[in-house]
Amino acid sequence: MKITQISEYSLPAEGGLPPLQAMIYEELMRRPDEVFEYQGEELLRAFPHLKRSALNWSLWLLAKTSHIAKMRVRVSGKLTTVYGAPDAIKGLKERMNIEEAEAVTA
Repeated sequence: MKITQISEYSLPAEGGLPPLQAMIYEELMRRPDEVFEYQGEELLRAFPHLKRSALNWSLWLLAKTSHIAKMRVRVSGKLTTVYGAPDAIKGLKERMNIEEAEAVTA
């Protein structure tokens, strides 16, 4: 690995994201009208060489640090967590007529 490849990324201690999280974050921000199910296939198609566990861990960390949003919803009768850009989750709540206080954001 070349030093220039490493130095391009800002250090997490300085407010930046690690490369994998930055890549996933950018993809979600490009899709402000979509949410992605935990353990879902849509984002894996966008990152075909990424392991499912790495993707899920990155989504969880991005939501924990408030870079992205998450919400618990019922999809096809099954309760699941969806992740997305804050605007996407806000749009989903509006579509489902859910007030901010009602939303389960576990």
